[in-house]
Amino acid sequence: MTIKETLSWASEQLQFSCERPLFEAELLLAYHLHKERVYLHVHEHDEVDNIDSFKSLIARRASHEPYEYIVGKVSFYDIKLFVKQGVLIPRPETELLIDEVSSVIEKEDITSIAEIGVGSGAISIVLARKFPSLKIIATDISLDAIAIAKDNIEAFGLSDRITLVHTNLLDGIEEQIELVVSNPPYIASNALLKSNVKDYEPHTALFGGEIGDELLKQIITQAKQKGASYLACEMGYDQKASMEHFLTQSGVQYIKFYDDLAGLNRGFITKF
Repeated sequence: MTIKETLSWASEQLQFSCERPLFEAELLLAYHLHKERVYLHVHEHDEVDNIDSFKSLIARRASHEPYEYIVGKVSFYDIKLFVKQGVLIPRPETELLIDEVSSVIEKEDITSIAEIGVGSGAISIVLARKFPSLKIIATDISLDAIAIAKDNIEAFGLSDRITLVHTNLLDGIEEQIELVVSNPPYIASNALLKSNVKDYEPHTALFGGEIGDELLKQIITQAKQKGASYLACEMGYDQKASMEHFLTQSGVQYIKFYDDLAGLNRGFITKF
């Protein structure tokens, strides 16, 4: 099969598993051929080598397996990260959390932070690259996450500035922390999710409890107990009221909520 014929076939196979089947077919074929996407259009009449191997990639995507797990990498902010099944795929919305946190770090000259739920390491790595004097303690309850975060942190040469700890939230962390940042699980346990999410991504990184905000409340309580001055969290689009009520009762100086690009409530920054 030629590249043109292969893309036609692949996009047809993917029509029910993704929103842009031709685009994802091109991405997977470029990955298979170790080429850029533009190569496919310039060489559309070339034969595709090892076509059976490519078809297996398409079969995985047709079964709703996320593209990022298939290729083992994800683009986030200004970097690329290793990712694998068992570790949450970082979303573009989380880039907004980083921007909000960056503003606080710059304004308050913060040099020590903790991240709860490091996942692939996306937040900690981007912040460490943006702020060379920043020291970060990054925790996760998942050993899979700790392992992939370690690989990513080492790939960017940040092992001396990001310390990984396998623990729940901030349990056992005694170091002084000025700011806590987290993109925690905040989805309600009975929420309906797409197959590519619910069937492949780790439920421990998705579901925050029966209502969804239970873990967020634990994080607020523990961040205050640990003496952090600031807390920045991503949250669900429908959780502003509950977070505002809980934070106010917890005793904070101020709360700033921010929206995502769709105009939906997406997170908050608070000062204790």
